[in-house]
Amino acid sequence: MKRHLFLLALLIIFGFPLLSQPKRSWSNVNLTNKVSLRGIAALSEKECWVSGTKGTVAKTTDGGNAWDYLYVPDADSLDFRDIEVFNSKEALILSIGNGKKSKIYKTSDGGESWRLVYQNQNPIGFFDAFTFWNEKEGMMQGDPIDGRLELLVTVDGGESWTKLPFISCPKVSEGEYAFAASGSQITSKGSSIWIGTGGSNASVFKSNDFGSSWNSIPTNMIQGKPSQGIFSIDFLDAKKGIAVGGDYTKENEGKNNVMLTTDGGLSWLMLTDALDFRSSVKFMGKTIVVTGPSGSEISEDSGRSWKKIKGSGFHTLDVDQKSRTIWAAGSGGRIGRMKLE
Repeated sequence: MKRHLFLLALLIIFGFPLLSQPKRSWSNVNLTNKVSLRGIAALSEKECWVSGTKGTVAKTTDGGNAWDYLYVPDADSLDFRDIEVFNSKEALILSIGNGKKSKIYKTSDGGESWRLVYQNQNPIGFFDAFTFWNEKEGMMQGDPIDGRLELLVTVDGGESWTKLPFISCPKVSEGEYAFAASGSQITSKGSSIWIGTGGSNASVFKSNDFGSSWNSIPTNMIQGKPSQGIFSIDFLDAKKGIAVGGDYTKENEGKNNVMLTTDGGLSWLMLTDALDFRSSVKFMGKTIVVTGPSGSEISEDSGRSWKKIKGSGFHTLDVDQKSRTIWAAGSGGRIGRMKLE
């Protein structure tokens, strides 16, 4: 009975998904280098940073008309899957890969120079993404080592990193891990942190104490294969959240791949067959924006209805809440920008 009441409440708040004709469209502000981009940080209406393959890091300060490529020493072979920008001077980038390919760099001068602040030493270690709850304190989440997700924390803006005790890290099932697809399978609000997983199981791991302890919440997100699960998760506040994903080998299909919660992630409502495979989602007030390789959608009523965004799909997106500007990035150096009035 309680579950039925919970589902009814979710339906009243979020509604059922409806797709309508395009009313929004991306403005293309592409890079000249045709690299794959999966890291993005929207700083303002004018400033955005992106990162990706071939050691690429770039930024614009004029709304995307011009992009500056930021050189990272000895990084041409690295794939920077996540980027965290605190202000116009300070930023962190994270590269993926087994063993020493997983690295974290920091700049304090707007990208003119970069320092290696942490390098993975475990041959089976694999970094995935960051989340920060302020400019000094944050967490890096990596793939499982000996059955538990690897977690690093910083209290000095990424200058130094400390591993959380092994016993404090979330325990996963065999074949369960997180996807380094958009830098957004981990998110935080206040003292709460959420991590979405996939593979053999699609779970949401939640901590209410900055990662000291974790709850494991099973979900009905599509799962069971290495390509299936939760790819992105975001929260409007401590209670209302959304998770998206699917099967990345079936980019034009969606089944059991969009979930909503109103109790902080303790339970989830599945919006069956709502959208295609989607790899990134963000709240902007009551507005929700999602994207994936096959396209993008926007909901301006907390998920009650969805509208197609005209233009290409992307791997990742970010929003500037103040200016209501959405930035997205994907394959082939493609970058999109859209401002909501």
